[in-house]
Amino acid sequence: MMHTLGRKVEATNMFFSSWVLVFLAVGIIIEEWAELKLGPQKSTISHSPWICCTSLWPSDGLEVVRNILIVVLSFSFMHNLLLGFEFTYMIPQTKYTLIMTACLAFLTGILLLGALLLYHHMLNKGESVYYSSYKISWIIFTAYLNVLLLFASGFLSLLQYKQSIDGSGSLIHKSARKSQVMEQHGVSIKVVSLRADTTMPRSIVRVQSTHMKEDTPEKLNIQARRVTWAL
Repeated sequence: MMHTLGRKVEATNMFFSSWVLVFLAVGIIIEEWAELKLGPQKSTISHSPWICCTSLWPSDGLEVVRNILIVVLSFSFMHNLLLGFEFTYMIPQTKYTLIMTACLAFLTGILLLGALLLYHHMLNKGESVYYSSYKISWIIFTAYLNVLLLFASGFLSLLQYKQSIDGSGSLIHKSARKSQVMEQHGVSIKVVSLRADTTMPRSIVRVQSTHMKEDTPEKLNIQARRVTWAL
């Protein structure tokens, strides 16, 4: 039962991590993170933090957002790869690997959240300087969903860590009880070995021999009396 629950948690963790990679890839492909309106009568242009800087909007802090997103993509790929190795038993699922996957998920989520907040700050800072207004698209909402999925993945790794601790404790308890039962069985075996009936025939023989020793003088006396009467 515990093994089945653990496999379900691992599968859910893999599902969350895989969707994070899918949403990050979609964010790289689609460049419409925000729509920048240049003026009241001018057209709008799309912008993405992956582009970093354009002729309209210089690299005033946007390069930092792009670098953080590259680190987030690298960490997310490493996290998903590590979970895949654990799920397929290519690496042993120990307490250290579970702690590593949990820390990697939380760190990636924090970095992604920081990059998104910094990008919003840059959008607010560039408003009325480089463009009149802006409007965010659905890609940013999927990026915030990635943050939630990464945090959920970290909590699932901690849940697996807790299950491994509880499972090892129960195994230790069961092994201790088994050793006690084996010790009790060993004592009972010793008692049974002490009940061997090797001395009983000797005692019977001795009793019979004593009876024979006691009976022989009486038989001799009877025979002597018979002889005297015969005389």
